[in-house]
Amino acid sequence: MKSPITAIILATLRKHPQGFNEYTLIQAIESAGLFDTLDKNTDVALFQKHFLTMNALYQLQISLWEEEALYLEISALHIHLETGCVETNQIKSTAQTRLEDSTVNNINETLPEQNRNEALRSYYLDWAHYNSADESSVKQLLNSFWERFLNPEQRVTAFNTLELTDTASSPETIKQQFRLLAAKHHPDKGGDPNNFIAIREAYEILLPTR
Repeated sequence: MKSPITAIILATLRKHPQGFNEYTLIQAIESAGLFDTLDKNTDVALFQKHFLTMNALYQLQISLWEEEALYLEISALHIHLETGCVETNQIKSTAQTRLEDSTVNNINETLPEQNRNEALRSYYLDWAHYNSADESSVKQLLNSFWERFLNPEQRVTAFNTLELTDTASSPETIKQQFRLLAAKHHPDKGGDPNNFIAIREAYEILLPTR
């Protein structure tokens, strides 16, 4: 299940198009109330906040790269979506060619700077490092996140962003409309990055379990 922190990352990218640091993002997550159930003012809570934040960042980094050929740069001091980057797109094209010639779909071959970042990415995508949590407890945690994060107004706004008038639209309809609008507003095709990010944010909100 996707973390609702992903939607907050996208909202923060729209608010800070030049990039932001991890502390700014954690403040936004705290403002949304997603960390309210964690123990306050303990070293464990600080680690949990950091891990949950980085886990969502690396999930989004992979999905943006695989689905949109956009690279999310991640570090504690600078989180930024690279758009209109010829070098990045060339890397993507070369990597995709290798993938098409291979039977192994390895994320290390698709993301740039994999040698420098792969160890961190692997660490934060492994839930075993989250306080020895098992799969069931992690799923329960994310479910509780979504329950606190979502409200009717957010869903209505998300449908409006995707230009869908029927709030009972099927997941397939939502996906098709997202792909249509994402292609239209893709930054590397001359679209407005803020519009693209808003469309992606709406998609994450409406399809949290894909």
